[in-house]
Amino acid sequence: MGDQRNRNQAWILAAAILALGAPIAPAQESEPPATIPPAPTQLEDRLHQMEAQNRKLAEQLEKTERRHDEQMQRLLQEMTQLRKQVGAGAGSSNATSSGGSSSGGGAGDRGSGAVTARPGDGPNLGGAPGTPGGRLSPVPGYGVSGATAEKKVPLKANFGPGFELMTEDKEFQLQFHQETQFDARSFVPHGDDYARSGFVFPRVRAFFNGRLTQPIEYSLSLNRGFSGLDILDAYLNFRYDDRAQIKVGRFMTPFNYEQFAIQNMWLFAPERSLFTSNLGLNRQLGVQLWGNLFDNRVDYAVGAFDGPRNSFEDYNESKDVISYLNIRPFGDQEKGSLLRDLNLGGSFSYGEQDNPIVPRAFRTASNASNASTADLFSPPFLVLGDSVRERGQRTFWSAHAAYFYKQFSFFTDYNGGILRYALNKKAPESVDVPVSGYSVAMGYFLTGETQERRTILEPNRPFSLRRGKLGPGAWELIFRYSDLEFDRSVFSGGLADPKLWSQRAWNTNFGVNWYLNRYVKVYFDWQHTEFGNPVIYRQPNIKQLTNELFWIRMQLYF
Repeated sequence: MGDQRNRNQAWILAAAILALGAPIAPAQESEPPATIPPAPTQLEDRLHQMEAQNRKLAEQLEKTERRHDEQMQRLLQEMTQLRKQVGAGAGSSNATSSGGSSSGGGAGDRGSGAVTARPGDGPNLGGAPGTPGGRLSPVPGYGVSGATAEKKVPLKANFGPGFELMTEDKEFQLQFHQETQFDARSFVPHGDDYARSGFVFPRVRAFFNGRLTQPIEYSLSLNRGFSGLDILDAYLNFRYDDRAQIKVGRFMTPFNYEQFAIQNMWLFAPERSLFTSNLGLNRQLGVQLWGNLFDNRVDYAVGAFDGPRNSFEDYNESKDVISYLNIRPFGDQEKGSLLRDLNLGGSFSYGEQDNPIVPRAFRTASNASNASTADLFSPPFLVLGDSVRERGQRTFWSAHAAYFYKQFSFFTDYNGGILRYALNKKAPESVDVPVSGYSVAMGYFLTGETQERRTILEPNRPFSLRRGKLGPGAWELIFRYSDLEFDRSVFSGGLADPKLWSQRAWNTNFGVNWYLNRYVKVYFDWQHTEFGNPVIYRQPNIKQLTNELFWIRMQLYF
């Protein structure tokens, strides 16, 4: 009886184990169904193990659910922050689209007022489809349309010369350059009316230039000289091929080598020759095709410009055509050969004028950008009447030669033209005034520096007084002669008063240029000027036939 009870309890326990999912080995076909199962103690141990495994699985499931809840909570928080940003961006997008770029946008932003998603800001809730991390578009009609979203691009900073920010792929670039010139001028004879000795800033300039993708270059510069603050250059240059570039905006016209190929910082004397300073076509609004050919042996430029010198607007529909050509016939020779850096060429300009005259006063020591506002620090030798107007055809031509060999540099040019002036706006006819000018300049570096053209110079031993770094800088002896002559018709036609002014002036410069380093240059210059007949320099009637100028200029450019 007891054995029967034990067998019944064993079968009940086995049935319970089967109900809990415990594996039970199938009975062998050769064994009878009444085979005795394992002892009860073994089954109990197996049951406890299974219960422990179930508890472990339950704990793991609970942890997974907690992590999932935490992730969902963070996602909800991020979505809330993005909704706040979307609400704040809606107002700024309207302001930006009405007149300018957003303060947070970089160069090349497309879609005014769109908010750029950054890594970590959460999912893209409104950007352009298919653009990971794309723009958010809180307002319909704003944001990116048919273009990929902008992304933040790291910048690299450099110096020398100028400060530069540039992307790693070199597609975007911003450079800042600064030029300051400080003069100490002493005139003999001197006078408060037209030749006042003293200190002056002839130029203070700030340059911002670079590129917006490699083919598209830009420049914006501001100038403060004798006159007020004004825009100097503002243009785009499309440089897809160095052989054929297109420049659009306001920039230096390509008339004569001295103006087009030599920047003012690297002239022989402190200012340009008499013809270029007074009659050079300087900066104008226009479009220009230019470039270099045949392995940089040929430089050319041709463009259409509005006409008036230093102009921001035109006064008639006619445009001037200005062209320039410079050839280095031996440019393919080895560096340092005798004729490698010989330059020959010329330029030509033609156009119809009907505008107020700029300049009205022709001077001995001015720069073209300030030619009409330097009354006290650059004596005039010819001043046209108040009502005189430039009207009619204007033609200019120029021929030049420039040569560089080791420490020696040389430049000469001849310029000619025909100007046409009317006594006033209603005068029936214009007066033809032929004009011509000639200049020659040369320099020699006493300290051994060499140049292939007039540009930034790195002294062999920059100036320093520090122990172990003593250096003299670079020293250059210079000489220049230039003249400018107007036809006598400028007087016979009633354009100017022959009792006060001269139709001709010529000057000679001797000096030393000291380059402390590549950024700082000092001119020590003596300029002797003569006039065709005496010119007034002090009221009421004190005149001079010659004038001496002792000139020191300190220049900073980086």
